[in-house]
Amino acid sequence: MKNWLWLSLFAGYVMGCSSGGSTGGGTDTTVDLSVPMDNADLAGSNADLGSTPDLRTQPDLAPAIPTDAECFTDWKSLGNCPAPQITESYLGNNCVGTTGVFVVGRYFQSGNQFWTSNGFMPYGPYAQTSKLNRDTWNWLSPRLMCITTNSDATYWSGFAMQVKNPDGQLSNSVTVANKLGVPPTLPSSGTTNPFDANACMDTPMTVAQAQAKFVPPASTATLGAVTISRRSRPCNSVSGCGAWGPITTEASTTAGLQVSGGTSIHLMLGTSDCGALSSSQQITTNYCPTTGSAGSYDAHLAGSCLMLWQRRFSTVAGDGSYTQTDYGAVIKY
Repeated sequence: MKNWLWLSLFAGYVMGCSSGGSTGGGTDTTVDLSVPMDNADLAGSNADLGSTPDLRTQPDLAPAIPTDAECFTDWKSLGNCPAPQITESYLGNNCVGTTGVFVVGRYFQSGNQFWTSNGFMPYGPYAQTSKLNRDTWNWLSPRLMCITTNSDATYWSGFAMQVKNPDGQLSNSVTVANKLGVPPTLPSSGTTNPFDANACMDTPMTVAQAQAKFVPPASTATLGAVTISRRSRPCNSVSGCGAWGPITTEASTTAGLQVSGGTSIHLMLGTSDCGALSSSQQITTNYCPTTGSAGSYDAHLAGSCLMLWQRRFSTVAGDGSYTQTDYGAVIKY
């Protein structure tokens, strides 16, 4: 009798444990969270949306803003060039060898047309002031332009300067200052684009910087290899200029420095003597004659870069057609 009771109690204990702790009848299918499940995802079969890509990192579909040099002649085809921005305007020296009113800033546009009866002066932004009231300039580039005037500071300073680009966009307005006798502002873009007129418009090379290029007791120093590029486009004296043709290589040479006369340092382009270092800050620092189709190159020699440029026009035909050819090179050292 005692053995039967003991077996009954033991069987009841075993049957109680087999239900996983359930006190109800039948098999209990509840998952026991205390038991490891081989790293099962307890979130179930639904995908975790937290792991999807962050839509905030989508690429910016807006087109990149063109550079100053790109907008200078190609503003019509680009269609998204910013409005001109003036940082300063002043009466100063060295506007193509004389005094003039300068405008410094960004995104100035060429009118892609030239005043063929007056030395091929370029058309560009229209000066919104009765003092000038014109759109032709003696010097025109993406970041700097000027028109020659006399040195009357009373008349040529103290008035408002505002310009409107050929695409119709208007600049801010600034007051024209008097900076006669002060080196002109040279706004450099720092590019290596051979046709960017502001690529190496840095402070001209000093005598100390030039001397540092020589290894004593040498009388010559090399600045670097120069590849001069060329491009042309068809133009008409009435309707303006068309698109640029392909860029080709005009010449390859070297640029260097050479002691001349035992005292001065000259810029050399190959075997061509471009003259002594400029003693004042100006747009053109040197002049390099050449036997090539360009005839010569204007140069701007700075402490860390050199820029060459030239622009030539063919004879204007009876129907107003002619060809514009530009030459350019930029090296850094």
